[in-house]
Formats: sequence, C-alpha cells, structure tokens
Amino acid sequence: MSTIDSPFSVDEIKLLFETKGNKLYGESINQVEHALQCAQLAEDSGAEPSLIIAALLHDVGHLQHRDSVSAFQQGIDDVHELIGAKFLESRLGPDVSEPVRLHVDAKRYLCSIDKGYWDILSVQSKQTLEIQGGPMDQSEAERFAKNPYADAAVSLRKWDDIGKQPNKTTQPLSHFLEITEKYFQLISSK
Repeated sequence: MSTIDSPFSVDEIKLLFETKGNKLYGESINQVEHALQCAQLAEDSGAEPSLIIAALLHDVGHLQHRDSVSAFQQGIDDVHELIGAKFLESRLGPDVSEPVRLHVDAKRYLCSIDKGYWDILSVQSKQTLEIQGGPMDQSEAERFAKNPYADAAVSLRKWDDIGKQPNKTTQPLSHFLEITEKYFQLISSK
C-alpha cells in the first residue's frame, strides 16, 4: 500500500519553477539554474531517481515561501527545508522528502565534522549557516549520523554547495520532470 496520499502532477512543480524560479536568491544564479545543476550532479554521480528528484527539489520550500529573500535579509530562518519536505512527503514519499528535510542539517553536520568544509561554502551559505544554528555540537552530529537518510542528505548537501556555477550546461527541466513522473508512477503503483 502506498503512503502517497496527495494528488500530484509534475505540472505543479513546473509551474512553481516557471512562476518563482527565475529569482536570484543571494547566489550568482537563479533557483531554476541551481535546481538543475544539483539534479545534474546527482544524475552524473549515478544517484537513485529519488535522490536526483530530491536534488532537483531540495529548495522547493524557497519557492513556496512568501518572501525568503526578505527573511534572510532580516536574519530569519525561513525553514525552507521543512516547508519543502512537507510539500514533497505526501506527494513523493520519504526517499525524496527526507534528504530535502535534512539538507540544512547536513550542512551543519559537515561543518562540525570537517573543519575545512566551511571554506568551500559560498558567502550566502556561510551567512545562512549562522541563522540555521551554526555547526552541530558532538551530540547533534552523532544523532544526525544515525539517521537512515543521513548519507543521502550529505550527498545532496555537497551537490547543493557546488551547484552554483553561472552558465553551467545541464539537462533541461523537462528531463528531470520526466524522471519525477516515472518515479511517481512507480511508487503510486506499490
């Protein structure tokens, strides 16, 4: 029996990207370009379809938030990872939603276990890290590492950090929406 209980269409995702994805979010590229780069990195690494989709949609909470740029400027955590995970869980299940929910914690985790990780973060990511709670302490890091989705979230986080290159060539959104549609059909039939 499927845990998917919300109606879903890739058109819903496409509409979000078309209407809100062209906004810059503090990086040198827009939300669509960032999403496509992250999904491309996931696909190129041989990730499972659920993780490719999570990479594509990891910032969908920013697209749903009323004004995430203003929240950032005011030093407020827009909890985009929780907004996005809630949106995705009932539509695409936990294999997509959990890495999305955990990708901010993965940044906090990586900064706590790898002192050099901070150096690879963009200026924006360093600023949001502070808003999001800073590096994890040892007990938080141990608890995070035990989560069954921790490895997927760490992979997603790393793609998130490097998927910010201006003028990077990727597959088009339609390619990743096709992967999403096939995945949805597969999990809906279970």
